[in-house]
Amino acid sequence: MNANGPLHGIKVLDFTHVLSAPYATMLLGDMGAEVIKVEKPGTGDSLRNSPPLQNGESAYFFCSNRNKKCIALDLKKKEAVEVIKKMIGEFDVFVENFRPGVMDRLGLGYDAVRAIKPDIIYASLTAFGDKGPYRDKPGFELIIQSLSGLVSVTGDPEGPPSKVQVQVVDLCGGMFLCIAILGALIHRAKTGEGQWVKTSLLESTVAIMTNLVGIALMGFKVPTGMKTRNPQLFPSQSFKTRDAYISIVGTPNHWGRFCNAIGKPEWIDHPKYSDVRYRVENYDEMESMVETVTVTKTTAEWRRLFEEHQVACSNINTVEDLFSDPQFNALDMIKQIQHTTAGGIKILGPPIQFSKSQVGVDLPPPALGEHTSEVLKRFGFSDRQIDNFKSNGVAAGD
Repeated sequence: MNANGPLHGIKVLDFTHVLSAPYATMLLGDMGAEVIKVEKPGTGDSLRNSPPLQNGESAYFFCSNRNKKCIALDLKKKEAVEVIKKMIGEFDVFVENFRPGVMDRLGLGYDAVRAIKPDIIYASLTAFGDKGPYRDKPGFELIIQSLSGLVSVTGDPEGPPSKVQVQVVDLCGGMFLCIAILGALIHRAKTGEGQWVKTSLLESTVAIMTNLVGIALMGFKVPTGMKTRNPQLFPSQSFKTRDAYISIVGTPNHWGRFCNAIGKPEWIDHPKYSDVRYRVENYDEMESMVETVTVTKTTAEWRRLFEEHQVACSNINTVEDLFSDPQFNALDMIKQIQHTTAGGIKILGPPIQFSKSQVGVDLPPPALGEHTSEVLKRFGFSDRQIDNFKSNGVAAGD
């Protein structure tokens, strides 16, 4: 693992699956923690089968499992749980994202783990939290986006519901879990105390909707079907051009720049248009007025004009277009690495940098059970014991 990472020396036992919590443990691995992921023999993490596949390995799985090792153990078998209990004492962090109560039934709940390792950081991510009427319900990206109200503020007001296609629920849940773990590690460094940290997909999603929730908490109605509009700022949306669209954001301080760029200096001090509250409350009117101007030039022409006037703007890329964008390429986020079965693969690298420490991609996403024998030997199990585990279905892999 990365010996120069800020979390070098921290060991993480990872019982996570799908996208949310695996993203959290991947971030810990990016920062130098040693992450051992435990998966079910035979099938493993359900994302392993999600298309597209390269030599049977999933791009979806790759996106949240770099910088980890993998062991395959069947936790429904008592022997596998005993293996885990023998390992726990060597770890700093224990992470799981099963429904409430599942780890208790397996004998690996917080109290059982804390009895073995009193200063353990035990981290749990659930869909709805561990209390309330939805506690035991299954929760997925679309369910949480729908319940939280996120779906209502996207798409066309006259059309069907529209999901945010980026998995914001899962990814933000993972990031909040990672933040909680880091906070608990700092607390332990100060006091020697371990603790149980928790978050949920619902809580984390509502948290990232803070500006919209703030509108509702003040007693105002949150606009729905906003498409690219910002309900608290105008201009802040995509406008039609002669050949496509262009996205523009102009803060109140940049209103004059925007007006000059579109050739409407008379709007700068207009008694109505100069007031951002009027512009927001009369979005349809303002959008129509601006688009009568923006449709007269191409996106490329407008981009040059807005950049000359120092107004934030962008053409609308596809994801594939992003790969040829000079700014994205300057950040060097795409990493090439060799995978055990998929061969050469490209994955995203960490989105953070430190001036003193290092982050990076040191390990490719692991094949299922790729490190079973290696890790079990490290914890004192003999070749004969490991072979017996495999023959009895307790363990699997190399």
